[in-house]
Amino acid sequence: MNALSSAKLIFALRTTAAALLAAYAAFVINLPQAATSMMTVFIVSQPLAGMVLSKSLFRVVGTVIGASAAVLFAALFAQTPELMVGAASLWIGACVAVSVLLRDAPAAYGALLSGYTVAIIAFPNVDAPQAVFLSALDRGAEICVGIVAATVLSQTLFPQTAAEALKRATGAAVASVAAFAADTLRGRPDRTQAMRDRRAMISAVLKLDGLRVHAAFDDAGVRLSNRRLRLLHGRLMNLLALVVSIHDRMEILREQFPDKVEALRPRLRQAADALEHRGDPQALAAARARLASALPDTEAMRGDRGLVVERVLLVRAMDLLDFAADVERLGEARGPAQALKDESADDVALARYRDPRLALVSGGVAAIALIVISVFWSASGWNAGAGAAVMVAVMTSLFAQQDDPAAAAGAFFKATVAATAIAAVYAFAVLPRIEGFETLAISFAPLLIGAGYAMTFPRFALLGLAVALGALNLINLTNVATHDFAAFANNALAQLVGIGVAAALLGTLRPIGASWPIARLVRGLHEDLAGAMAGRDVGRLAFEARMFDRIDGLMARLDLSDPDQLALEQGALAGVRVGLNALALRRVARTLPAPADQAVSDALAALTRHFRRLARGEASAVPLDRLDAALDAALDPRLGAREDADDLPIWIAALRGALARHPKLFGAPAPEGGAA
Repeated sequence: MNALSSAKLIFALRTTAAALLAAYAAFVINLPQAATSMMTVFIVSQPLAGMVLSKSLFRVVGTVIGASAAVLFAALFAQTPELMVGAASLWIGACVAVSVLLRDAPAAYGALLSGYTVAIIAFPNVDAPQAVFLSALDRGAEICVGIVAATVLSQTLFPQTAAEALKRATGAAVASVAAFAADTLRGRPDRTQAMRDRRAMISAVLKLDGLRVHAAFDDAGVRLSNRRLRLLHGRLMNLLALVVSIHDRMEILREQFPDKVEALRPRLRQAADALEHRGDPQALAAARARLASALPDTEAMRGDRGLVVERVLLVRAMDLLDFAADVERLGEARGPAQALKDESADDVALARYRDPRLALVSGGVAAIALIVISVFWSASGWNAGAGAAVMVAVMTSLFAQQDDPAAAAGAFFKATVAATAIAAVYAFAVLPRIEGFETLAISFAPLLIGAGYAMTFPRFALLGLAVALGALNLINLTNVATHDFAAFANNALAQLVGIGVAAALLGTLRPIGASWPIARLVRGLHEDLAGAMAGRDVGRLAFEARMFDRIDGLMARLDLSDPDQLALEQGALAGVRVGLNALALRRVARTLPAPADQAVSDALAALTRHFRRLARGEASAVPLDRLDAALDAALDPRLGAREDADDLPIWIAALRGALARHPKLFGAPAPEGGAA
């Protein structure tokens, strides 16, 4: 058995042991439903110990907030059950909206729990509000028992710490980014493979920050090195943006000035070799010096505009070597971050994009779905309708962030059908013959191990969780055994109806497929670029991280075989450097002499209007003529000797080249002399 298979089996066995331990503890302290403790174990269990701790913490916080809200609603609306259900539905919708807005931060999980915990506690007691407080205490205790069992065993039984996973993932990301950068400097022959590698690399780097958050829960060294790790991950973001820029500049040079590419090839090859041996600072310094010796100055660029593109490429390659040296030093450091060039500007948490409109839609859908099922529950007088409403709350919460939540709820429904059959066998054929906890543990082991093992495979994780939760919920282990088939059938029907109604309403009320999220992400990119053009006060790393976060969302949905979608992806990647160049221009524009200041400011203002129109979904043409005028002003001899005289045309030329090269994202150029 290989290491990966062993880890999967260990996770399944550890989760099973934790679930049985939670059930035993619940029996000993006489909690009403040991099944709740067992289900909690499956909900919070993760392969890494730090993930269990972070998820458990926010589950406790979410449960406490949700239980408190349920008690409050019961007190306020004790005489009006309809208002109590309505208030709970609106609360759950608000919690779903907050969770979607926070996305996959650990706090988002707490927001979800704050929502559907209200449903679990309040809905079954809507006709007996006086019982809500005791129910809240029982559910809270059962959940805490499950959390403690899962946490203790994750830390003691063959633990796999998030800190170790972070160390491995960071090392692999550093190596893959360096190798990709080296291949880019040499020129990659297989473009399709390069695009696949780039997708994997961006996704891997973006996941590091989330892993760092989990690792901080189980390792003091990670907490001590938190600032250094954030800087390291930020430098990897910088490297990604630089590699994209270098790739575009090399493509332009190959197409327009092939002789310049050949002349630069030995220097670029030396830089690539230095990147592959980045542990040698002397090699990095020598390669950088050789690139610097080939830099054309402003006077030369005035006579040959092709040298502007060449200088952009060389400067970006030099930046690449600088950041690679920073990454190497940060990777070797222990404890707090060492002093780095411009570290104060980059010392921020990696930014994530937020989508308030999607959050409002998701929260609204959850609230409407709950109101619909509650009306049916009230009109029908179905005594198990509360169970159906609880499942609607859970389904609309769990799948709120998915592109097609109805499909996920449908898959959950199918798995729950299988779980219902399994539960029936246990409830009426197995449990009546069991005496003692030891026999119960042995009989439950196949179900729990099988579900836990399925959860280790991404393709079957949802099905494994659904089977475990569906079966345990219906078996409903208590200290006093009951074998009432009518009650079992009623509860099973409520569970399936709730999931089915949730799937149907999600399919009706929510946009289906990837097209809507793609459009939202593209508009978000346009909004970020408009902010950069307007000079919005944002740091380099925050801008890069948010852009790459959106790009990662796009990459997960775009089809490489579709030329239009491929062009959209390439434009999005170029957009990172477009924004960074705009931020650089904004910093110096007001310090330029009057003619250059006016030309650069006019170009940025025109681009701000252009990207704002695109963000609103309006047609707009790229004002390249304004950038041409700005480039002429930047190369005007009357500009005089300035420290940034050589950089100014680089930023403008790089910005213009990217906008002209990727019309799918940025729009077609404006007609000659057209207004911006």
